[in-house]
Amino acid sequence: MSLFNIYKKVNEKAENLEKLMQIVRDGYPNHICTVVPLLKDNHREVREMAADVIAYLFMKIDSKNQFNSMFRYCKISVDDIDYYKRNFPKDILVKLLAISSFNQSGYVRQKAVKQLAGTAHPHAIPFIIYRLSDWVKAVRLEANQGLEKFKTKSFIDALIQNIDAFEDLQKIGRVNLNDTYKSIVDFIVNDHREHILIHYKEYPDKLRLKLAKLMQKSLSNDYQELRLWVRDGSYLVRGLTLEHFDKLTSNEIQRLLNDKSGRVRLQALPLLKDRADFRLILQDFIADNSSMIRYYARFILKTENIDFAEIYYQNLIEDKNVGASLLGLAEVNASVYKNTIVRFLNNPKVNVQRAAFRALVKLDEEAAYTYGLENLNSDIPVIRKTVIPFLSKKSTDEVLDKARYSFNMGTPKVKMSMLNLFSDIGGWKILPDLVLGTIDDDEAIRNMSAELIRIWKLRAIHLFVSPQKEDKERARQVLLLANEIHQDKKYFNRNPLDELDFYFR
Repeated sequence: MSLFNIYKKVNEKAENLEKLMQIVRDGYPNHICTVVPLLKDNHREVREMAADVIAYLFMKIDSKNQFNSMFRYCKISVDDIDYYKRNFPKDILVKLLAISSFNQSGYVRQKAVKQLAGTAHPHAIPFIIYRLSDWVKAVRLEANQGLEKFKTKSFIDALIQNIDAFEDLQKIGRVNLNDTYKSIVDFIVNDHREHILIHYKEYPDKLRLKLAKLMQKSLSNDYQELRLWVRDGSYLVRGLTLEHFDKLTSNEIQRLLNDKSGRVRLQALPLLKDRADFRLILQDFIADNSSMIRYYARFILKTENIDFAEIYYQNLIEDKNVGASLLGLAEVNASVYKNTIVRFLNNPKVNVQRAAFRALVKLDEEAAYTYGLENLNSDIPVIRKTVIPFLSKKSTDEVLDKARYSFNMGTPKVKMSMLNLFSDIGGWKILPDLVLGTIDDDEAIRNMSAELIRIWKLRAIHLFVSPQKEDKERARQVLLLANEIHQDKKYFNRNPLDELDFYFR
């Protein structure tokens, strides 16, 4: 071989390796097809690196639609699939075969599906499932035959994890997959039910719910499934047991009535309506933490001559269900107890403070306003978040002065809260305050202010009232100052204040 040819081959190798390195640094999954030809490069290092790059990019794909759009026109032949099988390890091979299974050529897809089944690799399963609805009959048959090879106990969890793929295919409607789906479901939930029950807690929430819905159609004689689901970590799974209320023990029913999820409690209560002690049971839910349950209990018990306000008041005296009782007083318009509620504004428990404030918003706006103004710049984020929606509707000069002072002197978190207040108030008066946020020392504050100004512009078309003279003058002064700083600091690629002066002409 001549020196020129040697140099050429070395140079090509270096160029290809550099190209692959660049794709690793900056590439996306849609670059995979540009790498595929390098799998057959003359240099082993290039082939191996190309395979690794494809595997790396492949793992970034998160939807079937991406597979279809990206791999249809990859330059892969039937012979290439045999080449992949001879030259790459199984973990890489599965990914290359998966890519091939979306090829525009039916022959390539058919060969890929056959080889996927032959890998006996759990990652092959979803790509075989996808081809069950292929528009070419031969590919569909190959996929059906291939899937049968995975119907063994060793692949049960892999099949479970892909149960959604079957349901998605049924929605396509190109091929009737009901029999295939029923066969897989029967294999999973009936033939291997014991395996599922043993490992049930190990599955993620969404999968546990899916399995529970499938298994509930054929509960075991001892209702072992219900015993498991009633203690499940997902409220959706626990709620599913209510469809089998007659099969639950009294302890399990009580457990659901005390469930931490208000939704489960609310679903469970009406199921007791035929019990003789139903109304007595409901009295325990008058001060439930869920507003819907409190309303439901009061609605059912409205003919019982019960003084709900007195119950809530006594709860406060006895330090029982305090937060729910404070809100309950507001819900029954018990303004006679507003002075009692005020005392809970200084409670050390934040959730109690919040409940007291919300109750006063309805029963004593003046007291709520005083508390809100005092705590507008509270060090407790949840308190700031609670009072801001109320104060934004007041937007007095006193509120604005306190907010502006808090923005100037506060921490970045407090500043963000004040920006939210300004944005909620809206209108001409607060625009300069958003503008000042764009020149703050903190980048997050600047970015948030720029976004809120963008929103302000969208809303400005609905501002049918012209700005007051003093508001217009303040805006012009602040805009002039801020624009000078933007020209100097170059905080943004594009100045977020561009075109704002238009609104104050």
